[in-house]
Amino acid sequence: MTMAFTDPLQYLGAATALFLTLKVVHFATPYLTPSKLHRYQHDGNSWALVTGSTSGIGEGFAHALANKKFNLLLHGRNQTKLDKLVKELNQQYPDVQVKTVIADVSDIDVDVSAIVSAASSLPGKLTILINNVGGAPLSPSYGTLTEVDANYVDKMINLNSRSPTQLTREMLPLLTNNSPALIMSTCSVTGYRGLPYLAVYSATKAFNYTFNEAMATELLAESKNIEMLGIVVASVVSAGNKTTEGVFTCNARKMAEEALGRVGCGRAQVIGWWRHAVQWWLMSLLPAWALEKALIGAMTDRRVQEQKGE
Repeated sequence: MTMAFTDPLQYLGAATALFLTLKVVHFATPYLTPSKLHRYQHDGNSWALVTGSTSGIGEGFAHALANKKFNLLLHGRNQTKLDKLVKELNQQYPDVQVKTVIADVSDIDVDVSAIVSAASSLPGKLTILINNVGGAPLSPSYGTLTEVDANYVDKMINLNSRSPTQLTREMLPLLTNNSPALIMSTCSVTGYRGLPYLAVYSATKAFNYTFNEAMATELLAESKNIEMLGIVVASVVSAGNKTTEGVFTCNARKMAEEALGRVGCGRAQVIGWWRHAVQWWLMSLLPAWALEKALIGAMTDRRVQEQKGE
């Protein structure tokens, strides 16, 4: 009787151990797989387009890609900020070519033609598109839906969803001709779980997440040699996230390097930094009421700080 009773328990234990092992392997694989970014460096004269490049993670991408010998087409809204970044890059990476393009992608009528034109006229092959432009730069950054006007809502949707979608659509023929190519899009954990006082921003990031996943499958179905990789980001020190580095918070350059390290990991979406992935897993273990309470507390604190001008 004892053997008959323990045998099923042994099988259950073995199945549980196998299941947990597979979960750990699945979790760790993207962070242990060597980056395949080199696939997109053609004949030493490949270009990368970085949108929203003058600050935060975009600026981090500019430095990280230049350090890896990619020439750069940098997009921004402010020529003075772009010129400052170009000067820094020229000093640190004298062998890297850097060009700029101006476009305000938060406009109600999003027009990406200037960016596409600049990318098409480069003296080399553009093989990487970094869809980084976005964030919550409008005022208030943390507000209820009734506190913002219709123009705010439209600008946030244009900036975070409409502009990267339209740019991706326009850039696909060029990237197909220059393939193998990479489209990397910065997403946000708010696309997984919407946050209070960031309702519109969270919704646009959910759009990005789904759009990227759909496009990765579509490109595979169409046999396009283009990797579509969504990088999910959590807390990163930036102008819009005035915090300090910690266990689960990194600087923008670190985030960019981690994102590029995930290239070729075999996933359509991945949390870019392994510590962010651990943080999200730990949060997922909380009861729904506890997670909700923690998020309300954190976002209320940020809202109060913004109102105080801190």
